[in-house]
Amino acid sequence: MSCYTLFSMKIFTVVFCILLTFCSTKGTAAPVPFDQLYTNLQDSLDRQDLKQAKQSAESIVEAYTDHPMCSEVYYQLATLYLKEGEYELALEAVEHYLKKDATLRFYEEAYRIKLEVAHRFAKGFRKHVAGWKLLPKWMPAQDEALDLYDEIQGAVPRSEIAAEALFAKGSLQLHLGDQKSSLDTFQIFLKKFGQHPLAPHAHIKIGDIYVADTKNQVNDDSFLALERLNFQRFKDNFPSDPRLRIAEGQIKAIEELLAEGMYEIAAYYKRTKRPDAALLYYTQVVTLYPKSVVAHKAINTIQYLRGKYADLHDKYPIEDLEIIVDVVEELPDVIKDESGQSIH
Repeated sequence: MSCYTLFSMKIFTVVFCILLTFCSTKGTAAPVPFDQLYTNLQDSLDRQDLKQAKQSAESIVEAYTDHPMCSEVYYQLATLYLKEGEYELALEAVEHYLKKDATLRFYEEAYRIKLEVAHRFAKGFRKHVAGWKLLPKWMPAQDEALDLYDEIQGAVPRSEIAAEALFAKGSLQLHLGDQKSSLDTFQIFLKKFGQHPLAPHAHIKIGDIYVADTKNQVNDDSFLALERLNFQRFKDNFPSDPRLRIAEGQIKAIEELLAEGMYEIAAYYKRTKRPDAALLYYTQVVTLYPKSVVAHKAINTIQYLRGKYADLHDKYPIEDLEIIVDVVEELPDVIKDESGQSIH
């Protein structure tokens, strides 16, 4: 064996012994007493030194996981993570609190933290890939937000935060394009929390869904009946709410969409030289939706067709229709929903 090899082995042995000694010394160092760490934590909270408070709390939960006060520290740690925007860690800490604290002194407050985390997830906060903190935050968390909203309702079903969670769930479902589930959620909300301050917003959201459904099915008038019922319940529970005007606008928007759909059918029959069918649909536009803007166009076309086809003159009397059209009120150019989005 060469001298160089022996020298290398000696160097390696010395370095290894130094590292072993360092690790051994570190591992046997006496931990900071719990009382000292807890006092440091409370002092830091009093001084609003959140960074130092977090360090103290993390030291406690790492070294004294079985201590009776550890559960309370987990709750405090969750609030600190929440303030720092570390939502995954906040959720993890509050889960530890709920599992460890037999008294559940901060039970509802813990679910308030979960609600705040769910809101952040719903608004687009992204989680670490595979839950590894060393990896970037690329994973969407909106599905987890929906799960958290459900969990909150099950844990504190008649509380204020349960109402907020249920409403937020419906809003997120609507944002994600799941209109059917969103409609079901808002209807459940109104059954459980019909007098809640968020209830008027739920009625408006339901109206938005019915308007959107009508846009997709312009020949289905069932959504008009449903929205009229929604409006009546809204009015019964909140007779002086200024947002009733928004709901009225939603009814008018649906009527206008249905009138336009019927008018297009009439126009098709007119183009294909079937005046009898065309007059039938034009008359229905004016009869069913007399306050729609389209009714103006329909009455003019009815007059034209009656003059052109004498045999249809008596079949479609116009006198009553003319009286109805005299009171037609045009819609504003744009009816806006509560969020400021245009409903055409």
